Amino acid sequence: MNFNIHMGNPGLYKILKWKTGELIMNAKILNRRTFLEKGLVATVTLGISYLSPYFALAQSPAKKETDLFKQVNLARDPDNLQGLELGHVPQIKAPDSIKPGVPFEVEVRVGKKLHEMIPAHYIDWVDLYADDIFLAKFILTPNFTQPICKVLVTVNNSATLRAIEHCNLHGLWEGTKSIKVI
Repeated sequence: MNFNIHMGNPGLYKILKWKTGELIMNAKILNRRTFLEKGLVATVTLGISYLSPYFALAQSPAKKETDLFKQVNLARDPDNLQGLELGHVPQIKAPDSIKPGVPFEVEVRVGKKLHEMIPAHYIDWVDLYADDIFLAKFILTPNFTQPICKVLVTVNNSATLRAIEHCNLHGLWEGTKSIKVI
């Protein structure tokens, strides 16, 4: 089986012929094995050169950056919020101690510095839990609501209140507050 492949300018074309297991390229004869080996080496070399910047970034400790959408983000030091934590970690206002079965008010504010609510950057929703028990969900709308949510809840045992909010640009953030039943 013979066929020609013409590549590039007609005056400066290369002719490739495949003939009975040999490749003739610019009057150089390569058998199939040599051709495949050289092709494999070229492919691996190109792949490594293309991906090497990504390997360098992954291994460089100086370039480590947290991907905010890979986990629920927590404050590193809840008493000393920094950077994005200031506008994203939910702040929970509730009594420190309560009576079992008696309703009490819980207020959740998104951020120590209240998070903005504009179409380009806003809080989608806030969920409230007592330990792992779901209590309430608040769905918010940019321009029309502010990320301050109040609800009356009742618990029978001491628990940790957890508020989890979702920012459209910065992912999930969690704030907590412990309450004791007396």
